[in-house]
Amino acid sequence: MSRPKLGLIGIVHEEAKQDFWGTMQRVAEIGYEGIEGGAELLEGDVKANVARFHELGLQVATHSVSKEQLRDEKELDKVIREALALQTKDVTFWWDVVDTREQLLRDAELYNAAGARFAAEGLRFCYHNHAHEFQRTFNAVYSLDILAEHTEPKNLYFRMDVAWITLGGADPAHILRKMAGRVPAIHLKDVYDTDEIGKWTAIGTGVVKIKESIEVAKEIGVEWMTVEQDQLRNLTGFETATASYLNLKEKGLL
Repeated sequence: MSRPKLGLIGIVHEEAKQDFWGTMQRVAEIGYEGIEGGAELLEGDVKANVARFHELGLQVATHSVSKEQLRDEKELDKVIREALALQTKDVTFWWDVVDTREQLLRDAELYNAAGARFAAEGLRFCYHNHAHEFQRTFNAVYSLDILAEHTEPKNLYFRMDVAWITLGGADPAHILRKMAGRVPAIHLKDVYDTDEIGKWTAIGTGVVKIKESIEVAKEIGVEWMTVEQDQLRNLTGFETATASYLNLKEKGLL
């Protein structure tokens, strides 16, 4: 079982606004192997930017897409061109509300069609969960399971966030096993309490089952595990990124 590559999303975004390349160098020096996003690389000479990024030892773990772009053929083509230019395998839609089962089925149809378009270009289309896909059920079936059931596995994958799964009242290790084969990446995120949304903390300083999640991720062939913290707590961005990395390393998970 190989270890998934370690990515980073957010956390140092303010630092990156001030000095993108300097920030990326520091991210690589900490021990991260890629980031999710990489829109900055699309500015100017994209080929040269991506080559410079790779020289730092970093990869783009996923590109992003909005629901509006999924509905627009020309916009979808643009996203595909960008993803290919960034040399990433994945394109991710970052969640949507869940109102009714009928809405979920309409969304599944949209995701399936868009996913087929991505798949034709050698890309994987991913959906990133929050908590509500587990809190909102229909006949005791998770909303996320409905999306999975009504889409082709090759057309829709899932970027599973272990903290949001936990906040949704489910066990991340169980969910990851159930979704095996459709999870190219997970988000590693921690909370110091689950009594309300927003109690984010550095990886390894909270209550999320990080170790168990990573162990299952290895079992099912997850390729990326991305460290995230929605809002900083008591540390700066670089301190948070470093603390999370070191806590993972201390636990023997890197």
